[in-house]
Amino acid sequence: MTHLVEHLERYLGTITEGWSKEAEGNPMHAQVVRFANGPLEGVTAYSTLGLSRHALMLPGRAPVRMEFLMMVRSGHFERYVPSIMQQLVHEVVHQGTAPLRGEVIGPRGPLDPDTGLEAFYFSIPVYQPEGFATCEDHNGPIVISWLVPLFPAEAALVSTHGWSVLEDLLAQFDPDLTDWRRPALPEHTV
Repeated sequence: MTHLVEHLERYLGTITEGWSKEAEGNPMHAQVVRFANGPLEGVTAYSTLGLSRHALMLPGRAPVRMEFLMMVRSGHFERYVPSIMQQLVHEVVHQGTAPLRGEVIGPRGPLDPDTGLEAFYFSIPVYQPEGFATCEDHNGPIVISWLVPLFPAEAALVSTHGWSVLEDLLAQFDPDLTDWRRPALPEHTV
């Protein structure tokens, strides 16, 4: 676990806070940690720490170990991030299946009362250098999956047209995916 912590801090900043218990005081499947002084100005990163202890199944492949990453504008919408990540970890561990790149969870209602974002898209962490996406430790690779928040129409786009269409639109319009106040992608683009 030490190597994973070093890997995360090298790219995301110093761990300043962590949550390892649910609101009721029960231990969680993985800790959620918050980073400060990271390379993206005005952005706070959150990561799971310990999800990689659970080998998650991939259809027709060897199990994979992974951690989740979430990034949000500092001071905006951070109040719910740890509990959202805890909920997603709980679901993934109980299902026992790794979410694939391009998979969407939701929509399930607003992630925060002050945003219209309602779903998450599992992506490679493109806001980080290439070496960040996988951490090698003595038990093998750990994949870092970035949870990108989406509007309901964006989530629907993935289910009807596939994740590559969404990624093409994200590249075309280049929205700030850390800003939970960002406008939705134009619906007429598909």
